[in-house]
Parts: sequence; C-alpha cells; structure tokens
Amino acid sequence: MKRWERPARPLPLRARPMKNETVVSYVARLAAANDFPASLLFRTIGDCVPGKHVLDRDARLNPAALDRLAVLSRTPAEDLSRTLPTLKSPPQYLPLATDRPVIRFFRGYPHPVLACRICTLQHGPATAVAWEYRSLHRFVCVTHRRWLGEPPHLDLTAAPEIVTAQSQYAEIAARLGYNATAKTLVEAWQVTSRWANEKRHPALIARWTDRAAAIGAAGPGPGSVRFPEIVRLMEITGNPDWRRHVAMVQPPQLDNFYRHIARRIGTEPDAFTTGHGQKDPLSEWVRILRFRFATTRDEFWRGVHRQPDWRRDPIPFPESCHFE
Repeated sequence: MKRWERPARPLPLRARPMKNETVVSYVARLAAANDFPASLLFRTIGDCVPGKHVLDRDARLNPAALDRLAVLSRTPAEDLSRTLPTLKSPPQYLPLATDRPVIRFFRGYPHPVLACRICTLQHGPATAVAWEYRSLHRFVCVTHRRWLGEPPHLDLTAAPEIVTAQSQYAEIAARLGYNATAKTLVEAWQVTSRWANEKRHPALIARWTDRAAAIGAAGPGPGSVRFPEIVRLMEITGNPDWRRHVAMVQPPQLDNFYRHIARRIGTEPDAFTTGHGQKDPLSEWVRILRFRFATTRDEFWRGVHRQPDWRRDPIPFPESCHFE
C-alpha cells in the first residue's frame, strides 16, 4: 500500500501558511515542523515524484490531495486556498487525474523567491526558509528591516535610508504602473551599477562603501547598497516631464537636468557634463532618449524658427505622455 492510500491523520504540530507562499514551500515547512522528511510528506498527500529538485518550485493538487493536506496540516482547505495562490488559481496546462490524490510539480511564474527570514520564523519556528511569489515592487521587508532583493537578506537597521527608499519606490510604482516602473528600474539599476563598477563619482563611492560596511554587504556594488540612489534616479528618469525636457530641449539646456540629478543623488554638479563625463552611463541614457525622439525634436524647433519675429509666441512642447 502506498502512503497516499493510507488514511490521513493530523500531524502533531502545525505550521501556518504564509500569504503568497508556494504549496511546495508550505509542505516543506510543515514537514520540518514535525521532523518529517518532506519527500515522504508529499507522498503521504498524493501520488507524485518528489525530491530536492522541487523545493524551489510549486505544485498543483487535485481536490483529493488538497483534502488530505487539510487533514494533515489541521488547516481548513478554504484557508489554504486563500493563502497559497496556486491552490486558488492553478495552471490549467497541468491536467490531473481524478481517481486518486495527485500532486504535480511545475516551475512557478514569476519564479518564487526566498521570503523574509523573520516573517518565516513567525509562521513556524522549525525552518527559516520559505518560498513566495513577491511583487516586483517589494525589495525590503519594512516590518523587519530586511533586504529581500538579491541574496543575502541583509539587516538594514544601520541604514534606515534603504527602508525609506522602499516606501518611495512603492509610490513611484503606483504612479507609473507596472511596465513603466520595470523599465525605469532596469535603467536606473544599470546606470548606478556602472557607476559602482567603474568607480565614478567619488562622493557616491564613498557613501556606498560606508553603507556596505554598515549592513555587512560586499562592497559598493550590490543593489541593496545602491537602492536609495536607484530610487532617487527613478524619480527623475521615470518622470514624463523630465523625460520630455531631456528629449526636446537644446543641448545647453540639458545642464538643468544634470544639475537636478546631482542635487538629488548628492554628487558633484558638473559630474556628468565635464569632458571626463562624456561617457558617463547617465549621459549615454540621455543620448539614447534624445535619439529616440530626434525627429519630434527637430520638427518642433524648425517650427519655432520659421515663426516671424513679430509673432514669436512661446510654443509648448508636446504633451509629456508622448515620452514614456
């Protein structure tokens, strides 16, 4: 008799499911809480082929397997479905048999990531490892001041500006929307990464080095160290009005943009406009944006110059929404 053919009995200890946790993660935490191999618990829930290779994946359960998990975990199936998103909206491309309890593993999308260690321990002290689906817009666990971006998950207590930047980032995301936020984030991430790797802007490098030492990061390069400056850069490069300004003004007027960037991120006012800064990543971003809208800019200024002097009223730029 296979394990899933035996009657299901409640396990001695419970593990509370976490919001947006994967099914595989929850079952693994439940197994750890009861000092039980995860692979055996999966086989107890339903017919499947488990192993260590599935621990960062997700799983779909048919109704019979979900009922067994509810009994084993001592948690109602409705509560599990409300908390574990795959149980509520399973992928339809994974057909399941109906004649027995069945589990099928699959790669979740977007790929599950490690949850906050402290949040995980509060849902079950047996293990600090849990996998969850997390929004693009959440890099920091504000409650516990932990970095949740690329590993390791660092304690940010000594750098509260990183926690504050998370709230500012969420405001930008709410204003710009998902696609524009993702694009602006990638641009700002790449610019600041090159600043760190190429040792540009000494004031920034010194600040990032001190911040890295405060939180235990490996030098000025990690995204956790650069995150406040990434967000401040996004506030400007993602702003449609500033994008329109960069795309449309004559070259001498670009100094206003560079000076504003320098004030916001705290670096030298002429850091991007000197001869040494001609190949600065931010200057390259400006060049690419201006190239995209070169036709619009040239047509606008030709229209301005064609006006007679006696009728030369200010002509407004196109609406900022055209420069996203």
